[in-house]
Amino acid sequence: MKNIIVSAITIIAILYCLRFGYIWTAYGHGGQFLGVPFAMLLFILTLTFFLSKGVKIKRRLFHLTFTFFLALAGFSLTIELIRKTKENYFEFLYYEPEGWVNEILLGWFLIGIITYIGIEYNYRKSISK
Repeated sequence: MKNIIVSAITIIAILYCLRFGYIWTAYGHGGQFLGVPFAMLLFILTLTFFLSKGVKIKRRLFHLTFTFFLALAGFSLTIELIRKTKENYFEFLYYEPEGWVNEILLGWFLIGIITYIGIEYNYRKSISK
């Protein structure tokens, strides 16, 4: 089941990053500077997951891949929601130095890191019982 989940989230991430506007222009929040490298990192994590032999390594890679995907999805959905609801979204998100897009991205990464640490901590705690 983990193989299917990891494969599905990688395919979803790559297809999302391959949207025309997110690769060929700096449109939106993906752009060629963010979307493609994040999809490639997710692809590398997935490839490493499938090539790994150890159960412990596979578990950690699964948790890392899953939380990385959730953090990127959360970031993308947040930006899309702001774009749909805020009249002057471009200035709010991208106008330097007051733009919020970097803070939103870092916030979602922080949420992902905390989630990963929490998952690993709870897993180790459940094994030790």
